[in-house]
Amino acid sequence: MTNSSTVNPPDKSRTSPILDFTVRAVHGISPGTRAGRLGIIGGSYNPITRAHLVLSESARDQAKLHEVLLVLSKTPPHKVIFGASLPQRLEMMRLAVEEYPFISIGLCSHGLFLDICSALKQVYPAGTEFFFITGRDAAERILSWPYHDPAAALEQMFSSFQLLVFPRQGPLVLPQEQLLQRCAERIHQLRTPAAISHISSSLVRQYVREGKPFRHLVPEKVHDYIIAHQLYRNANE
Repeated sequence: MTNSSTVNPPDKSRTSPILDFTVRAVHGISPGTRAGRLGIIGGSYNPITRAHLVLSESARDQAKLHEVLLVLSKTPPHKVIFGASLPQRLEMMRLAVEEYPFISIGLCSHGLFLDICSALKQVYPAGTEFFFITGRDAAERILSWPYHDPAAALEQMFSSFQLLVFPRQGPLVLPQEQLLQRCAERIHQLRTPAAISHISSSLVRQYVREGKPFRHLVPEKVHDYIIAHQLYRNANE
């Protein structure tokens, strides 16, 4: 699984972040109702995999989330758009969540966590708690990034959202630095189902390119979509 893991303060000179929904959860946090707990998985979804869905369900259950939002960014940080087009990725995501009434799908104009938060505040009730669901490696990058002002950056981030961290090749070990310890109560470690630890979008693309069966890596309808549209067959995809 991939995710938009690098976090910097929003650039005020840019256009304000906007989130457009492709799918709105049937059983989620509705506009105009009470606030709730929203889990967010940002990623390139090239393509969506079974791991994204298992992690969504596991995070919902463990963190008592009212809704999980899968966010595809038009401008993912430090990533180049290749492979499936954004409309194709969104369609595969839509097909994947048809039986998951607690999952929404959104396309965001920006890719950084704080920008996504800014966009979410425009479409979710005031007081909604935001939890970014990420892997250990991404969480470590967030905490150790060379921010211009680390104290201010971390304060801005963790006053806006919390982290739900799944172990990836080991659990997150928070350094004993006083600055990071102040964030500890906003970082929550979750358990990852072992059966999906090896699944990633890059593995799906590799299997398709090499002609290997990949039905076990993606939802059934996503598998059929990839075959029908002949995606990921070339080395540059």
